[in-house]
Amino acid sequence: MESVVSDDGEKIEHLIELGNGSRKTLGLLPKAAYYEAAAEGRILTARVGGRVVGYVLFRLPRNEVVLTHLCVEQGHRRSGIAQSLVNEVSRRYPMRLGVRAKCRDDYADIKRVWRGLGFAQLGRTRGRGEDNAAMTVWWRDHGHPNLFTTADEPTVLTVAIDTNILMDLHTRKAAPQAERSQVLLAPDVADRIEKVVPHGLERDIERHPVQLQERLLEATKHYRRPHGFPAKAEQLFTALQESYRAKFPNRTPSPQDVGDLWQLAETAAAGVKVLLTWDERLCTVVAPVLLEMSHPELSTLRVIDPDHLVIHLDELAHAAAYRPQVLSGSRFSTELANSASESVLLTFLDRAGGEAKNELKARLHALAQLPRSHSIIRDLGGNPVGCYSSLVDGQVVRAPLLRVADHPDADTIARYLLWTLRLTARQHGASVVRIDDPYLSGLAVRAAGHEYYQRVNDVWFSWVIDKAASSRELSAAVTTARDKVGLGPAALLSPSLSPNVAAQYERTWWPAKITDSALPHFAIAIKPRWSAELFGEPPTLTPRSTTLALGREHVYYRSGHPSCLKAPGRILWYLTKDRATGPGRFIGTSLLDAIDVGAPEELYASLAHYGVFALRDVREAAGDLGRVQALRLSYTEMFRRPVPWTDYIKLPTSAAGPRKIQAPVSMPRAAFDAVYAIGNS
Repeated sequence: MESVVSDDGEKIEHLIELGNGSRKTLGLLPKAAYYEAAAEGRILTARVGGRVVGYVLFRLPRNEVVLTHLCVEQGHRRSGIAQSLVNEVSRRYPMRLGVRAKCRDDYADIKRVWRGLGFAQLGRTRGRGEDNAAMTVWWRDHGHPNLFTTADEPTVLTVAIDTNILMDLHTRKAAPQAERSQVLLAPDVADRIEKVVPHGLERDIERHPVQLQERLLEATKHYRRPHGFPAKAEQLFTALQESYRAKFPNRTPSPQDVGDLWQLAETAAAGVKVLLTWDERLCTVVAPVLLEMSHPELSTLRVIDPDHLVIHLDELAHAAAYRPQVLSGSRFSTELANSASESVLLTFLDRAGGEAKNELKARLHALAQLPRSHSIIRDLGGNPVGCYSSLVDGQVVRAPLLRVADHPDADTIARYLLWTLRLTARQHGASVVRIDDPYLSGLAVRAAGHEYYQRVNDVWFSWVIDKAASSRELSAAVTTARDKVGLGPAALLSPSLSPNVAAQYERTWWPAKITDSALPHFAIAIKPRWSAELFGEPPTLTPRSTTLALGREHVYYRSGHPSCLKAPGRILWYLTKDRATGPGRFIGTSLLDAIDVGAPEELYASLAHYGVFALRDVREAAGDLGRVQALRLSYTEMFRRPVPWTDYIKLPTSAAGPRKIQAPVSMPRAAFDAVYAIGNS
């Protein structure tokens, strides 16, 4: 038994194919559900002869395990594979109360199967599909005392469906467009929602031919019909009308708009918080009036399409992940795009580049089906200034969306987003970043060049080689990465590369470190005060400047006295001991690009934005000499785990290294490699 990881796209696609082959009994599960489960370690597979022939996909609500899919290839059933998969789930989660499964009763011999797997019948229920099929809830107990009083999970979310979805699910199921609503019948979605029909739907049904009206009204009998007080619905309708007139003072609402306003009012009056629809006008013209409402019943109503329902469910389950987060201590914040973000994302439409609105909408709908895939960057005033997506596809991180708005810090933000994609690739063990957005702005293209992305046939690539190795080994690693996207071999590097050439390749292949180059290594001590402002370590309580927090280059000033420093080179940053921040430790590394020497006023005038010293601090660093060194830095990376001085001293390689760090000191390559390996472990 083995877990599936999120970057193993080939295996996940095989599981999707395997599950779809049994969709008559398992039901259709959205592709996004497989990828999300893999990212969270919720898929286990079984192999026979090296080939995956079965899998179990599960959820972890409350204090139990809930099986979503238990699937074994037809030719390998009755061979104990299902038993092994279930046993492994129990073995991995022994502290949870047990394993729950829900299955239709009309499958042949199904009771024998579940009992043979160690499950007992816990209760009866009804499915939420069209036929309300009788189902049994099965339970495999882990032996913990419990107070179970119910056989079924509580409904996570009540959602109202409108006429076009009702038609997709009942009156035109064979039509091509009906496929779009099938996600609502997928077990992983259907078990987390209750579909209802509010009374406002009748007004919309009346617009259709009489024969179709009868069929639609018959279809509504499959659903619960929640309703509020008529007076409440009328009150909400009146408020919606007023908001509509205020938003569109020169527009008379059409009969369809009036019907849509009634549907919103009836849905809100019934206490339902989500209305599902494919109606473009309802989503983009009518529903936005809700944003202006002060009524709590209306301001909390969400109008979304089924594609975005997956994100909304994910948003409810992982609410903390969708809250805005400060971006690297700057004045900007980032937030995951949620089910109400489409109108914001559409502001990034590239009209100048010829992009059609429907083209961008199609891309956004595709992203909406992939949980937690795209983000929005906002400034201090809440204005959207950038957006991007990152999808892990095996060894490749794809970016189908990367946009930056016209903003004073647009160039810095674009470079930061490109850097973020490389960090994402490193985090997931991927070796390639591929930007698939065909509408990169000129600004983003310039930023890609600055960040050492490579353009091949109008596609931008970055090679993310997370290893310290010889030039020959790194060349081979890049060749392997290029082969994954159908490109030819990388340049074969020579050993003992000059510092300038080695630094250039390390920028291009970051975080690669060429171990047999002539690039020198140094250690520099930095006080917590300056490190916090320059690198964000230790973290600060107040926002850092955008240039420092999101920028890719920094400047650090020191005395103009001669030192061992040479550029280009690698620097290890040693955070000095401080009563407030703790003992001394190595916290990260940078490339030293250049060393400028001059009068404090001269260097400060040209480089002040990239450093944290005030002019008086630069003058103090210059001292009686009257000259100062400005160390120009790039590709700074903070260690995952700082390396305490006490741990460094114990390393065998430290014997040839510095015994204390005050002024800049040379660092033997072996000592640097050892500290770097520990810091990134």
